[in-house]
Amino acid sequence: MTQHRFDSRDRLDDHVVDAMRDLLSPPGGEGYWSELEGSIMARLDRVDLGWWSEFAGWMRPALVAATILILVATAALLHRDQQVAALPYENLLATGSTHPLPDELSVRPVAQGDREATLRFLFAH
Repeated sequence: MTQHRFDSRDRLDDHVVDAMRDLLSPPGGEGYWSELEGSIMARLDRVDLGWWSEFAGWMRPALVAATILILVATAALLHRDQQVAALPYENLLATGSTHPLPDELSVRPVAQGDREATLRFLFAH
């Protein structure tokens, strides 16, 4: 089994180190990577993306339309929620309701004593 690790006791020959530096160093000096990046970016600017490039002009109108669509959908949902919440109250308060309250649930004053007669008199006027 071959061991590919070097520890501090292993010394490489100077000519091996120099050969590895020459092999792994950039071919055009230190500015090579900046020049390579610049040439790649320039090439990308010249490339025609085909039919995808047609969508570039649509971005702003599409964002405006999406925003309007979201606002309208939110308003519609809020309106629907308000109507659903008000529906039981409208059914309860509707005149000519087909479901009158049973007699045991209706509220009727009970005439007992002078105190209740006084309260009925005060609240009636």
